[in-house]
Formats: sequence, C-alpha cells, structure tokens
Amino acid sequence: MANPLIMEQVFSQIDEEEVIAFTQEMIRFESQNGNEGPIAQWLADRLERMGMEVRLTNVHQGRLNVIAMLPGREGRIGLLFHGHTDTIPFLNMEDPLSGKIVDGYIWGRGSCDQKGGLAASIMAVQAIIRAGVQLRKGIGIAAVIDEESEHRGSYALVEEGLQADGAIVTEPSDLRLLLACKGSAPLRITLYGKIAHGSTPWLGINAIEKAAKVVLALGELPLEVAELPGLGTMRGSINIGVIQGGTAYNNVAHECSIFLDRRMVPGETQATCMEEIQRLLDRLAYEDPDIRATLEVARPDWKWHRIKERGLKPAVTSPHASVAQALMWAHQVVVGEPVELGYTHGYMDMDFLVNDLGIPTANYGPGDTAFSHTHQERLDIQELLIATKVYALAALKMCL
Repeated sequence: MANPLIMEQVFSQIDEEEVIAFTQEMIRFESQNGNEGPIAQWLADRLERMGMEVRLTNVHQGRLNVIAMLPGREGRIGLLFHGHTDTIPFLNMEDPLSGKIVDGYIWGRGSCDQKGGLAASIMAVQAIIRAGVQLRKGIGIAAVIDEESEHRGSYALVEEGLQADGAIVTEPSDLRLLLACKGSAPLRITLYGKIAHGSTPWLGINAIEKAAKVVLALGELPLEVAELPGLGTMRGSINIGVIQGGTAYNNVAHECSIFLDRRMVPGETQATCMEEIQRLLDRLAYEDPDIRATLEVARPDWKWHRIKERGLKPAVTSPHASVAQALMWAHQVVVGEPVELGYTHGYMDMDFLVNDLGIPTANYGPGDTAFSHTHQERLDIQELLIATKVYALAALKMCL
C-alpha cells in the first residue's frame, strides 16, 4: 500500500477543471488516422513543460510517436501508460472537434476512443510530479500513432525494445479491468467464375452463387473456446463484413470477394485460422468442382506488408500480475468497491506489449465502447476523473 500521506498529496494536485479542459483541448486537435503529427508535437511540448523526458519518433511520413519518461532512482520503468493519438474519420458526426460538455459528457471524435484515457494518464503523472514524489522506478507514457489501422505506432515500440514492469492500455473499458483481448485475422476469400450474359446464365459460372455456399459453410464452422482463469470463457467468432462481386445486373459474375473478420482466442494464430478456412474451401471444391477460391490476409485499409505477416494476436495477462493487482487496489480505494474483471471481445494494442515485449498489460480506461466509432461519441466526465485518480494510485503502487 502506498503511503496515505503521499496519496493525499498527489490527489491534492489533481485539478478536476484542468483535467476536463486538457481533455477538451486534445479532442479539438484534428488527428484522424494519418494526421497524428500536430497533436504529437503539442503533447511533446506539454509533457516537457510538466518535467518529463520526451522524445518524438517519426514512425511513418511525419506521423510521430511520443515517448515520455519520468525517471526513478533505479532507472527502470515501473509502469507504462499506453494510448493512441489517432482517431477514425469524422463520418457523419456533428461538430466532431467541439469538445463541448452536455449532460456530464464531453463530446467529440476521439473523446472516448481514446483521448480521454490518454489525457487521464497524463494528468495523473502531472499530479505525481507536482506533489514532488520521489520514485524508485520510472513512469512512462507512450502516445502512439495508427492504432485504428496498421498499428505502426505499437510496432515501433517493439522495434526499439521498450521495457517496463507493467503497462496500462488506456482504451475505454467503462472502468472495468480487462486482462485479455481477442486477436483479429482480417481475411479475403475470392471466388472465381466465368462471365456470361445474364440471359444465358448456364453458359457461365456465377462467382456470387459460389460465394453464397462459402458464406453458409463459414457459419457452420466449429470455433475455438478458451477458458481464462478468473476472467471467464472466450469464444472465437467470424463476421462477414463486405461482399464485392459482379460487373452488371445482367452479367454472370466472374469474381466475388468475401472480406471476413475472424476473431481469435488464445491458442489460435492467423496461420491456424487460415488453415482451418482453407480446409473448408478444399472440401467445398471437392463437392463442387466449379468452386475455385483463393484465401489471403487482407483488409481494405491495409497496405503495409509487415502487419499482414505478423497479424493481430490474442493476448492475456494473469490477474495475479503486479499491474492487475495495482489497478484492483487503486480502483477499490477510489471507487469504494471491487473492480469488475473481464476481457474484451475486441482487439487492442496490448497484443504488442504482451506478446512481443513481454510486458504484463491491463486495459483500464474511462469511456463506454458503445460510443466509440459512432456519431454520438462522448466521454463520461466522472469516469474521466475517476480514471485519473486510479492511474495515479496505480503508478504509486508500481513505482514507489
């Protein structure tokens, strides 16, 4: 347990109005995926003025990772806060950069996913600095690019070999403690037919009709189930997201593509999922020789070969890990009741931290993911303020 006097000193340095205003300022930066440079420069300046050691890494064409450190006596990082600066496009969101407050929520693109969590972690570290706490281990903040697409920012952390005793991914979790995520294998199945005029379909082979057989068969695949001690049962899934095919209503379609999202549980890999689906395609082709298909890793927004080769893997951290225990304790202190444990059906960059860097990683953050990627994206202010305090206490627990 952290010293109660130190805890009180740190809490006294958390200015709630400043936390809210800082979050609003972050939201007002336009940082749609691909344009993370300006907000990174601004964050780097703010973190330096706070008293942190900061470096900017040009990950890709002016898109900058921000890595900030508050050193401790031992030189090692005790806790790393991880967040991303990019957002999805505005889509049909009204006033996406407003940062306005309505009924206890801050509105704007990225408010929930996930500038709120990143802002809370920065404000937590600022409070520790202002309180003059002398740390045994350092605290790090990684604000990375490209989480919403090719994950170049977290990949860059792996390439530089960043190390820490534990990490908190500040993605929205509705203040639940999530210790596992599913992997995601984005796959494309392309069916090949034979073009013919729509008035004489028997002269062709309709790739869309063959694709329909594949879609039905995918729905019957027995999917893996993983038991995660202390967290529950995780089940794999398949979603057919996009089907593209044909050239005209009165032509027999000579080609049809199926884009699917295969969510993986621990123990599965992109390769094993592709083998599973390839076996299904081989069986269908044996039953119907007119079915000709190819299978590949593909997503409409993925152009980078490294992420296609690596894939997006499932990740798990034990509830007994020090970072999980620190968050359990901190949440109990701040909220007054035990934190809810679980996992996310989605994917998050804890994958890179756990699987490549060997850092035990937990997800805990303000915001309801039901608002993420929607035209109603907003962040609960009370969750933002609670997360700031919980982050500060977890950092003290890990680094004093």
